[in-house]
Amino acid sequence: MSASAAEQVIPRLLACGVSEHSIVVGELGQWQKLAKHAPGLWIWDLSDPGTDVTNWEAARGCADRCLTVRIVPGTSTDNSCYTFKWDELTSADAESHLRLILSEAKLLHAQRAREHWYRMAVMEGNIGLWWWDQELNFVHLSEHFQQMLNLTPDTLPPDSQQWLEMIHPADRAAFSVMIEKQFGQHAAPFHHECRIKRKDGEYRWYALSGHCQPLDQGGPRILGAAIDVTEKKEAELKLSQATQQAQSANRAKTEFLTNMSHNLRTPLTAVLGFAEMLNDFSADQTARDAVQSIRENSQHLMRLLDDILELSRGEHEQPSPKLSKTSIDGLLCDTVETFHVKALQKDLAFTVFTDPQIPPVLYADASRVRQILGRLLENAIKFTDEGEVSIEVNYLPKPVPTLEFIIADTGTGIPADHVHAIFDPFQQGDNSTSRNHAGSGLGLSICQRQIKILNGSLSVESQVKIGSRFSLRLPIEIPSPAPASASDRDGSSEKPQLPSLAGYRYLLVEDGIDNQRLIKALLQKAGAVVAIAENGQIALDWISEARRDAEEYSTDSDPNVDVVIMDMQMPVLDGYQATQALRQMGFHKPIVALTAHALQGDRERCLEAGCDDYFTKPITRENLLQMAQQYAQQARQIASDVLSTS
Repeated sequence: MSASAAEQVIPRLLACGVSEHSIVVGELGQWQKLAKHAPGLWIWDLSDPGTDVTNWEAARGCADRCLTVRIVPGTSTDNSCYTFKWDELTSADAESHLRLILSEAKLLHAQRAREHWYRMAVMEGNIGLWWWDQELNFVHLSEHFQQMLNLTPDTLPPDSQQWLEMIHPADRAAFSVMIEKQFGQHAAPFHHECRIKRKDGEYRWYALSGHCQPLDQGGPRILGAAIDVTEKKEAELKLSQATQQAQSANRAKTEFLTNMSHNLRTPLTAVLGFAEMLNDFSADQTARDAVQSIRENSQHLMRLLDDILELSRGEHEQPSPKLSKTSIDGLLCDTVETFHVKALQKDLAFTVFTDPQIPPVLYADASRVRQILGRLLENAIKFTDEGEVSIEVNYLPKPVPTLEFIIADTGTGIPADHVHAIFDPFQQGDNSTSRNHAGSGLGLSICQRQIKILNGSLSVESQVKIGSRFSLRLPIEIPSPAPASASDRDGSSEKPQLPSLAGYRYLLVEDGIDNQRLIKALLQKAGAVVAIAENGQIALDWISEARRDAEEYSTDSDPNVDVVIMDMQMPVLDGYQATQALRQMGFHKPIVALTAHALQGDRERCLEAGCDDYFTKPITRENLLQMAQQYAQQARQIASDVLSTS
């Protein structure tokens, strides 16, 4: 409008509360420039007879998105609430009329702002909107969803069936079921992921969500939203594939370790066993020294194998301490005796000091403590060529009862830049090819794992050519109240008498010739009667035949056997299958697994198959005979119970 017309209108607007800085005045021909201000209310002066109505009509396209007030000549017959005549604008009620229009303009402006933010959210969030009308058999896609699918108006699906055909064939059935449930009664809001084909033929993943809403007229309609989640699904797929590959690699490693354990332990069983037998029969000192060398080197190989298996177990297991009643003598006796002898062989002084304040009875994981001390003492002696090795045990009652073991030596020492690395797997204080001491570099790493299980700590101080000092602290539990005196020991320096197996009968199921000869010889020397079966099928046939001969099908007297000693990995029929078959045919006497498998889960697998116990090769003569006697006595009791109830 003109400046003179504006002078009449602006006071009215100011009186209605409009701020002066929010009013922009311009000529009719400037409407395109004025439109850039996005006004909430347009006031057009059309009262001049020379007004270009064509120009006004062109401006309406922009003005239609907000309220428009026209000021027209007094001869106009338009009675719209948005049309004023000049004389009406100057009347007493014009101000109240303008206030209503301004209020409505504010509401319309706020709605336009919400729509703007809504559209921005949809665009920025890459959200496609859609609805599915069952009665109309039609699926409507919002403009942005059409762009997401690269569709044009002429390529939109004309009905719901063609929309379904855009769903990936593998996802279509589940999608259809979800839609049917939505059109059912009381359906909950849905969240569904599926692949939808774009116009270019590419399938992309979309996360669909929404709910079925009843309409005032017609049938129900599903209102939904869609988000492109292709990148997320591809990342999940890659992660799943990586996880499967890792699991496959882990299985392959476990299988390798299992086979390695079996292939190494089986021959080592024969080597160690026959070396022990030769030591009994040989009187020549040179021969005895040679046998001792065979035994020591075989035991070294066994320790290396145990270290590798222990490291593998440590990667997967999270065991807890197994506390049992013991004493400081029980913890140290066998360990100190063994390494005292080794120290003397190298002309090293070996000293032991124990704090007299250590309680006579305590609870600790004795097996793990001995393993840790054994590795630390072995290292100390290995790396000390002259001087001494000592072990000192102190009692620290606070803040919690703790035993402090200090293992010190006067050996080669560890360079300062290698001290922390020695606790890493396969690392040593000297990793050069010219080092003087062999080893796998696993001992201290395994110690750290064991100490962590016991909630303890290990620290080291060392100087090159001076020696090393390892401080091991392990929490313990003290019985309350403690006995006045106790001499509970779980170890003894005296070697026990080997048990007699006279009159007992054993079936050894073993495919290895050397192990057959060794175990049979050890059992027979103790007085046992031993039969051999080369595999599980021969063992089944042998026991079945003995039962038929005795005409005893349902009892467990089995006159030819008291205990079955079962290898688990054999040709034809392995130990697991043979044990299960024996249990199914009613054989209740002891079956003891004697296997080279020593990984996590091997014991459980043997027990689940029906074995009474599990022993890992190589087994010492003492342990073999004790096991054989224990289960033979148990077998005789089983047979006695069967006969007394028959």
